[in-house]
Amino acid sequence: MKEHLEIVKKKFKNDNYAKFLGIVLDELTDDTIRMHMQLRENMLNFFNRPHGGAIYALADAAFSVLGNNTNNLSVALDCSITYHTSPDPGTMLFVEGKTLSSTKRTGAILFSVYMEKEGTRKLVASMKGVGYRTGKPIDPHVVQ
Repeated sequence: MKEHLEIVKKKFKNDNYAKFLGIVLDELTDDTIRMHMQLRENMLNFFNRPHGGAIYALADAAFSVLGNNTNNLSVALDCSITYHTSPDPGTMLFVEGKTLSSTKRTGAILFSVYMEKEGTRKLVASMKGVGYRTGKPIDPHVVQ
């Protein structure tokens, strides 16, 4: 397996907020990511619907992992999310991300958050994230 991917996978295992939310990393490549999360009762808003912050947190977790998968510490410059529908409480949410562009200093990634219902995918939200690469290694013992 590629060492730079293993570095960010190891870091993600220590992400306490993602653990608290139950976010699971399913797949990571150089340019793509897939994660999932079960919507729980404590993620509902006062309308008894899944809170937008929970949906955003899933996409943001994917952004942090895919954006940091080159052993180059990256931080968010911009994130924009559009909500398309409200998922049902208790639904399993999935996020898939794909790198759109990547330079020495920035990377743009597009994410789709969806639910699967009766064998059909339904788009819940779309998020675009732009990250800034600091040039600092996450693990200084690994050559970039």
